[in-house]
Amino acid sequence: MAMKDTDLFSTERYFYRIVSAMVVIKLAIAYWLPLTSDEAYFYLWGQFPDINYYDHPPVTGWIMSLFGLLGHHIFFSRLFAIITGLIIALGLYRLVHNTFNAPEKARLIALCYLAAPLHMLLVLITTDTPLILFTALSGFTLHAALKRRSDGMVLLSGAFWGLAVLSKYFAGLLLIAVFFALVLQRERHLLRYLVVWGLGALPFGLFHIWANYQNCWTNILFNVVNRNKNVSWEISGLGVFILLQIYLATPWLVYYLAKNVTALRRAVQKAENPFIYLFTIPILLLGLVALHHTGLHWALAFYPFLFPLLVHLPRRQIHRIAICSLVFSLVHVIPVMAVLALPVETFKEHAYYHDVVLCKYGDELYDKIKATYGDGLVPATNGYYTSGAMTYHSGRHFAVFLDYSKHGRQDDKLTDYKALDGRDFLILWTLPIDADYTPYFESVTLSEISLRYETFYVAVGRGFKFPVYRDRFLKKIDADWYTCPEWLPKGDCFFKEMYFED
Repeated sequence: MAMKDTDLFSTERYFYRIVSAMVVIKLAIAYWLPLTSDEAYFYLWGQFPDINYYDHPPVTGWIMSLFGLLGHHIFFSRLFAIITGLIIALGLYRLVHNTFNAPEKARLIALCYLAAPLHMLLVLITTDTPLILFTALSGFTLHAALKRRSDGMVLLSGAFWGLAVLSKYFAGLLLIAVFFALVLQRERHLLRYLVVWGLGALPFGLFHIWANYQNCWTNILFNVVNRNKNVSWEISGLGVFILLQIYLATPWLVYYLAKNVTALRRAVQKAENPFIYLFTIPILLLGLVALHHTGLHWALAFYPFLFPLLVHLPRRQIHRIAICSLVFSLVHVIPVMAVLALPVETFKEHAYYHDVVLCKYGDELYDKIKATYGDGLVPATNGYYTSGAMTYHSGRHFAVFLDYSKHGRQDDKLTDYKALDGRDFLILWTLPIDADYTPYFESVTLSEISLRYETFYVAVGRGFKFPVYRDRFLKKIDADWYTCPEWLPKGDCFFKEMYFED
């Protein structure tokens, strides 16, 4: 007896059960997964809300601060990532159901997105999380606006793009993609829509320029100048980038799109589906950047735009993509859940075991520090990640001491070393201490703390010498990371005002 078409697509009947199971799994991972390095840093952002942060625009910090009102545990901040995935899935459903008028494919395509490992493992809260959400909302809203010929929705799409830019600068690639999408689709109101879209984003752009002007232009310095020094070109980076894109899209989705490429091209042109451009143009541009350096997460924001292309595939193939992705996600989730269930001591031979202990049991480490040294010392660490993790676990701000890195310098804004002249410091290391603190204190003693088969290292400095710290360290930081190029107008700079202006 031949299988009926309706039997094949029983997955749709269990759609809500499958989605509910996914949400439960993600909630469990979000709760049990230890704090990560980026989250430790962004936790500090949430604790000290600001109009501008050192590395990136401020939306992530605002979200951390808002969701932090629900509770101290990082789980509550991670709820934003889970909600983000559900909002995008709902957007895909409505897009396919209403705008593309394909209600029989809507649930399947939403499930294809939800079942992809990209979604299933996205429980962390980083700058990419709000970028993914607002980039997707901008693209979805723009397509609906073009279909309805609504200037108001074009304005809303521009506002979402403005929020995406306030999340991370990679949102700028969407502007290029939107321009080419409108040109290639011969949009007769091209200029008007671009102006209206730009007006929607303008308040956010002006706010960001003003905030940077008031804060040493730190975002511009970090993202445009400082992090691009001494880059080199490597063809291997492009190969890794291509393989990563196939993995993120999933091989079977790529296979079915390639298999139907001729029909897909005709269908995209007929339906005026702009998502082919909103996805491929940013990915191609990032591929060019990959010749010298590409972060593995840089392309994530544009992947929601891949799934509206599935509307042009046969329903049976969309179902196969969903099933394969579900199985593939289980292959990822089961080991993750198994690892989280193991005692942390299982990994004591791992090279990064000290980071695991710090992230999961930083509260126990702080209790030992407090019992041994009291709480009268200025707590500090040698790096932003360790400081963020210890601040999270202890409830006390751990400063970053003598860290030259161009990354994670938000503590430059939070700690006034001039006001700490003469104070006694406790400086925590996860690795053996390789810095010489003797020039900066009257006296220094070194010791160790053991916790769960791991050793942590402590330097206690008595009598902090701020003038020496300023002249030997802070001046170099100022010259290398806070000196603006001539083409930027001179604005306020907290770092220079704090240490070098009387």
